[in-house]
Amino acid sequence: MKKFFKQILADYVKFPLRIMSHPVQAYTEFKEDKKAKMSVAIMMLIIASVVSMIQYVYTGPVLNTNDPTKFNSLTTVIYTMCPVIILSVANWSITTLMNGKGKMGEIFMMGCYSYFPVIVCGIIGVIASNFVTEDEAMLVTLVYIIGYALMAYMIFMGLICLHEYGIIKTFATIILTALATCVIAFVALLIFDLSQQIYGFVYSLYKEIVTRFF
Repeated sequence: MKKFFKQILADYVKFPLRIMSHPVQAYTEFKEDKKAKMSVAIMMLIIASVVSMIQYVYTGPVLNTNDPTKFNSLTTVIYTMCPVIILSVANWSITTLMNGKGKMGEIFMMGCYSYFPVIVCGIIGVIASNFVTEDEAMLVTLVYIIGYALMAYMIFMGLICLHEYGIIKTFATIILTALATCVIAFVALLIFDLSQQIYGFVYSLYKEIVTRFF
């Protein structure tokens, strides 16, 4: 049991912290030594989704502007997981054309591991939000900002190390990835809208047949 918890601590805390403090060495281990694990990456994504749900419901009244009656866990999960999946596909599709060395699985795991500071700062923020006053609310907001800033830092360093790019080329791929993401999102919305219309037509046809013949 002790060995199990020691491994959990190493996979879920120590290695993400190593990425934040020594990104070049850590991402070398991530890529070359296969130290990153897909199971850990997926669990990070699940934990991030759970933390988002907790933030929605349990953030203190000073900062919480959400309507609890409109809480939808599925929507929260989609908003947490879909960006990582779409950005992984978009970045891989762009970097493949630009001689990037990173594989789609590595990009996905890197994105999931980058949720670590958001998870930690999210938990700290929720706890602190229930004790702060209006004058102190900006401190909690600052905690959230730090979490997302560290996430962006981990992603940026991850793109540099996984694809073996320079800073300028990395910025270029980020811009192109954003454009590719917009294209993917647009196509996905078109497919969703078309599927809704097809469903509506089939359902109307079914109702018409049932009304006329049964």
